[in-house]
Amino acid sequence: MDVGQLRTLAQVVESGTFERAAQELHITAPAVSQRIRALEREVGKVLVHRTVPIHITESGEPMLRLARQVLELHRSAMAEMGQGPEDTRELAIAVNADSVSTWFTGVLAEAHAWRDVSLYLHLEDEDHSRHLLQSGEVSSAITTSAKPVAGCRIVPLGSMRFRPMIAPTLLEEFGTSDGGVDLARCPLVMFSPKDDLQHEQLAAFRDVLGHIDPPHHTIPSSEAFVRAIADGLGWGMVATLQLAGARFAMTDADLAVVPGIEESHVQLYFQRWSTDTPALERLEQSVRRHAAVLGDIVEVN
Repeated sequence: MDVGQLRTLAQVVESGTFERAAQELHITAPAVSQRIRALEREVGKVLVHRTVPIHITESGEPMLRLARQVLELHRSAMAEMGQGPEDTRELAIAVNADSVSTWFTGVLAEAHAWRDVSLYLHLEDEDHSRHLLQSGEVSSAITTSAKPVAGCRIVPLGSMRFRPMIAPTLLEEFGTSDGGVDLARCPLVMFSPKDDLQHEQLAAFRDVLGHIDPPHHTIPSSEAFVRAIADGLGWGMVATLQLAGARFAMTDADLAVVPGIEESHVQLYFQRWSTDTPALERLEQSVRRHAAVLGDIVEVN
């Protein structure tokens, strides 16, 4: 395989059709098709579904990731030799919302000086960002997975702590005579359908209460999520960095801790392509510096 074939594969997936890819590559559509077929023959796998739009196959995902890594290395090398285009190139990063609204803001503040790249943030739950790395859609990600994606390296960042918080008025409404909370009835707030922190806590009461499914509200905004809890919409797991008095406080309300619910510690990792480019190295160093507020680093063997 050669760089031309890999560039064609990446462009076909990005463009969605052979015809549009041909326009971007300044070749004919039959030439695009021939390159893809030649690459498929070489690896012995079907790499793309010939649908509209075109989709990468499961077998094609590792090849697409390789293509994007090789193209990034090629662009970086050409730029260092003064032979590449002078325009900026995209640096795609998967980041969870709680990080974006807290410690990752420091990375964004530094990025104003990075004139050679433009950032593209994919907001994704930290438990689900791994698949974006596997497909090559992003070159780095904040994740909870300690297992490196193939072709990537991993940096332990530290533990993000989440505390079960509730408005005093809601605690009074759903409080029980023994000082607890009626968890079967008290509503809760979720960030998204992928946010399972609250339900993980409720699972600890399954032996006593059985399966419980209280009313819940879904609010996919970090600031609005905390504000909704402060306003008494429901209880929820709030990052300690976002509580009143904290460095990245989202509210000044005096919230109460939900009795009987434990604090959660979510270990975060930074995964990035193993390819050494100046942009990725710069990003990694910035992430390391600003994630230092998390603490409790767990080493990866």
